[in-house]
Amino acid sequence: MTFRRGHGPAAEVGRFLRANLSSSAASLVDYLVAGLVLLLGGHYLVAASAGALSGAVTDFSLKRHWAFDRTHKGAVHREGLRYLLVSAASLLWNLAACYALVDGLKLRALPGVIVASILVGFLWNYPLHRLFVFRGARPVPGGVASGSEP
Repeated sequence: MTFRRGHGPAAEVGRFLRANLSSSAASLVDYLVAGLVLLLGGHYLVAASAGALSGAVTDFSLKRHWAFDRTHKGAVHREGLRYLLVSAASLLWNLAACYALVDGLKLRALPGVIVASILVGFLWNYPLHRLFVFRGARPVPGGVASGSEP
């Protein structure tokens, strides 16, 4: 059983750690780009948009080529569309969780946002990225991987 590839627990732990490192790197890129736009005198909404877009591209790229190593990659436009759908739903889940934690359970705003983000990341983003967005070819009997993706 290898840490990089395979189907066992160690391989899954490796994918999970790489996916979370990818998300962390994407957040760093997001903050750096947004900060740079602000530093250069850009409007905060432009800064937030540029940061979010650059972070999403970073996250998608790292997860596609590194975090979820697989024998076959789907077409980039298919994986990109699935990533967009999961991300849009993730935003809705984050907003709902924030509302429930801050307005419902009366947590302070910053801890509520952080807890919501962690919950959605672990319970929604990782499983959907792993099993839906960046799914690889399924092994077929005889050990030959399928060359196409549904």
